Amino acid sequence: MIKKLLQQLAIIIQVGRTFFPSILLLTIAYAFFKDFVQGKDIILTGLQSRQTSFFFLVGLLFWVLITWYTSRLIAYNHDRLFLIAKKGLYHTPRILGYLCFTVILLSFTALYPAFDNFYIHIGILVLNLIVYGVLQHFFEIIKNRKRRELLIRFRIITWVAFILIIAVMVVVNKVQTYIYLLPVLQTGYLYLVITRRKISESSTKHSKIPSWWALTTSRDKYRQFITWIFTDPASRKEPVQSDVVIQTEKNIFSLFLLFSISALIIYLNAVLNIHFARFISPLPIILLSFGVLLGAGNILSLLSTKLQINFHFLFIAGLIITGYFVETHGVAIHRKSSPFIDYSKRTTLRNKFVQWLDTKGNEWRDSSNYTLPVYFVIADGGASRSAYWTASVLSTLETETNGNFSKHLFCLSGASGGSFGNMVFYGSLYGINENRTEKIQSYLSSDFLSFPLARLLGPDLVIPFIPGVRSGDRARALEISMENTGKKDSLSRFMRKDISEIVFSNNRDFNPIIAINATRMQDGAPGVISNIRLENEVSGKRIDILGLLEKDESIHISTAVVLGARFPYFSPAGRIKDQYFVDGGYFDNSGSGIVHEMILDLQQMITDTLKANSLHPFKKIRFHVVHISNQTEKKDQLRKIHPLVNDLAAPIKTIMGSYASQTDFNNLRLNKYLMELYKGDTTFRIINLYKKDEANYFPMNWSISDSSLKKMNQRLINNVEIKAMIHELSTH
Repeated sequence: MIKKLLQQLAIIIQVGRTFFPSILLLTIAYAFFKDFVQGKDIILTGLQSRQTSFFFLVGLLFWVLITWYTSRLIAYNHDRLFLIAKKGLYHTPRILGYLCFTVILLSFTALYPAFDNFYIHIGILVLNLIVYGVLQHFFEIIKNRKRRELLIRFRIITWVAFILIIAVMVVVNKVQTYIYLLPVLQTGYLYLVITRRKISESSTKHSKIPSWWALTTSRDKYRQFITWIFTDPASRKEPVQSDVVIQTEKNIFSLFLLFSISALIIYLNAVLNIHFARFISPLPIILLSFGVLLGAGNILSLLSTKLQINFHFLFIAGLIITGYFVETHGVAIHRKSSPFIDYSKRTTLRNKFVQWLDTKGNEWRDSSNYTLPVYFVIADGGASRSAYWTASVLSTLETETNGNFSKHLFCLSGASGGSFGNMVFYGSLYGINENRTEKIQSYLSSDFLSFPLARLLGPDLVIPFIPGVRSGDRARALEISMENTGKKDSLSRFMRKDISEIVFSNNRDFNPIIAINATRMQDGAPGVISNIRLENEVSGKRIDILGLLEKDESIHISTAVVLGARFPYFSPAGRIKDQYFVDGGYFDNSGSGIVHEMILDLQQMITDTLKANSLHPFKKIRFHVVHISNQTEKKDQLRKIHPLVNDLAAPIKTIMGSYASQTDFNNLRLNKYLMELYKGDTTFRIINLYKKDEANYFPMNWSISDSSLKKMNQRLINNVEIKAMIHELSTH
């Protein structure tokens, strides 16, 4: 008995290995949409418009079709496995296509907290498989007992029902509708799959090749092609069996090609056209990408089996070899000779501080004022969540204090989405005079995800093989998304500007320090893109990224922001010369490190000045730090890990854990320094999106659903720290 069980287990493993890509994608889809806040929010985004609903269903049906049909092609080419696992190869392609519906159904039920439970999902999955067994048996009986004409009639009814159900889903576009009607589509899929063979093979007259096909190829070549596709190269089938294959498969193969080409056209449009990518939204792009990636992977497997050549190995080897000759992730640097740019001519920190004080006129020299507050903003990373929260907080402070906040703002430092939010606020003070918060939120509620997502899930894998393509990767697509929201707003135009316009700005009313934090990939060293020149005495070993550019080279503001927001695997490390930069959050996710160094240096300058002249106005200066956070304070419970995880993944888990811990320590050091500097009276204020001990449920993504944005806006209105800071600023 034990021997038989082990043999059966070995067969199951062989079948699982044969269909591993399909199984892997199903697992990834379930984990992403069920367990990740980002996945759930992408589903909610998909419910915001009817066109998204339509393309979502197209993407789902494409994924189902590719999963089922390419798995069948692989099954046909494993005759040896068929001898020992006939039922496994017969049913697995059907079940895999069937489970595509199940995974999406579970994803929709997970949107309800009461049903977002692993054991409930296991129960739904088991029930779904039981229903599959019942339906499969029932449809097999119908197929065997009913005449072909009746089966065709049922098929027509099924297709009409499909069209009506899809129309209802698109029009209603609600979670409950999908939960109720997706199982109906799932049932119809199973009927069409099970009865298709009898409909095709019952009569020779119904199996003729369409006349239009003869326009492009001969009947004999078509027969040879179908025979080659559906025959194991090691098989010894009789010719009559090949004829049956041709007769039963040609129609479905034609439909498969037609639908696949249509879906592929939609997918390629999303890859090449940012407006179309936004039009269909991230959810359909993900499902279409699943179909494209799975189809490509299974076709490579099929060709590897037939030609006895490992095409997967050749593809990977090709990527490795071309990587020595082609750089696909270079930073989008452009030449700018008019006006001539030399970033080595930027001012230093102390000069910038003196210039900033000069813009205050007599305010900081007036003896009647007890203190002059100097504000430094540090902003956590977190993609659009961080950018939206950061810019909204800053704009609210600016609006509610009638511009008093920006008068005392000296530095904006951040990482990833925090830098994006800082930069958007900076741009709003140049181009927006009314309804600033509303316009900022409108811009940052844009879909920055769809276009780079379409590049990520497919094209970036083949870019190395396309001559002449260098900077059209997913990181550049993110930059283009920031520059083109389709709303014709001033902030999009601002993101398209050259960063030199900020660096060498002549605006005396508002010209704070900008610090976009990044990390050098090769050694983890911190880097900064800033409008001041970094000095070794102040910044230590921080890399002055703009200082790496040649005298006539420059980058756009969007490029600078994305360079500090390249969090693999979504955005790859960007290359400048032989240095590669990634998200600033790897080293410092709030930008507090560079701010701490700035305050230390400025305080030293103040101390030295006051030693020489105790009545100098420097004595009135008081540094304030505003930490705009979007990180939950609730820590995950520490649990025992598996010994294999300890052996194989301990370095990875440690690095990921230090990602947050290092930022916490940087913030704590800065806070303690200010407390020591001002004798326990801290000037370190935290404005957090999350409440104390609250779980993480706002998505960290480059696209946010309307429901999440509404919740964030409510937090903005009710935040106690914002109200306190408004009161504080109003007294100066």
